[in-house]
Amino acid sequence: MKIGIDAKWLFTGHVSGKHFIENILPELFASHPEVEWHIFLDKKDKHFTLPFTNSMVNIHYVWARFNMLSNLFVLPSYVKQLKLDAVLFQTFCPKGKSFKSIVFVHDVLFRNYPEYFTWKEKLYFKPLKWTISFADRIITSTEYVRNELLKFHFARATQQMDVIPLAVGKNFKPRDRFDKKFLERTVEKYGLPPRYLLFVGRLNRRKNIHGLIRSLHFVNDKNVCLVIVGGRSWRKPGISRLLRAKDIRPRIVFTGEVAADDLAAIYAMATIFCFPSFAEGFGLPPLEAMASGVPVIVSNTTSMPEVCGNAAFYVDPYDPKDIAKKINQLLDDDELYEQKARQVLAWAAPYTWKRTADAIMRSVLASMEINMAAK
Repeated sequence: MKIGIDAKWLFTGHVSGKHFIENILPELFASHPEVEWHIFLDKKDKHFTLPFTNSMVNIHYVWARFNMLSNLFVLPSYVKQLKLDAVLFQTFCPKGKSFKSIVFVHDVLFRNYPEYFTWKEKLYFKPLKWTISFADRIITSTEYVRNELLKFHFARATQQMDVIPLAVGKNFKPRDRFDKKFLERTVEKYGLPPRYLLFVGRLNRRKNIHGLIRSLHFVNDKNVCLVIVGGRSWRKPGISRLLRAKDIRPRIVFTGEVAADDLAAIYAMATIFCFPSFAEGFGLPPLEAMASGVPVIVSNTTSMPEVCGNAAFYVDPYDPKDIAKKINQLLDDDELYEQKARQVLAWAAPYTWKRTADAIMRSVLASMEINMAAK
């Protein structure tokens, strides 16, 4: 059996796509050594060292300046030449006659929330509805995304669709499972305060950093700080004005982007994780915080209730006072805090990349009309 994977985001893709690929590949290779894998990477990434070595894994470097054009017009010629049985694509799916095509669509937020996307981004996604029609099978990470695809007629009800949640890496764990000296070095490296609220994610308008910063005015404990982990796109006039407030700026730490091991430690040492995003297709950071044993406050919108279940506290992302109210509840009630800390750990436990990989493999085999139980 010969299966291809569109893995062009492995080294230099956007954060969520890169994270998905780098976690899913090792699990697929380990669970299915009988498969002849063909991995498609961006040719400009040839200088990177591959994170895996396997005699059954074949690497193909392809032109990938534009993901959509690469998937539609470049990859099919390789697939035909290699005589692959099936290919897992990301976002854009070509029309294939000699192979089965499975496409993972991570979200269609640009359709329901266009205000958070540039005209270039919206133009990039415009062909999505057309290309999805070519797929033999569609994968989404949440029921929310699945329903959005149907609602906006990106997919037909007759098409086979699988909902396969993303997962949490094994490096995310509670504070007591870390080496104490490593935690101390992390605190010193990033100037972390003794107690802090934590946000992790891309710092764009959709993530609602403005609302989270405003909520600090209404948090009762004026000693608790806010640590923001993400790229430096926070340097926007709106946030700059907020930071002029003398009672706010000293309570905020911007770390910028951090290494994976450091990130896991920063999660584990947080007091509360806050993620008041306006819209998410999945929303992985809250799950990472849960796996770290940290109580979580998230928006009551889009996919968040589905992903976080009854383990999280929910807020109206448009109301900074509501965000602060939930923060105060957790900070002021030790019994409630400990209850939520236990709940989040239990909730996150099943979200493993092996489970995700197994479900993806079932979807791929189903497109080929092969029963995985019989394999």
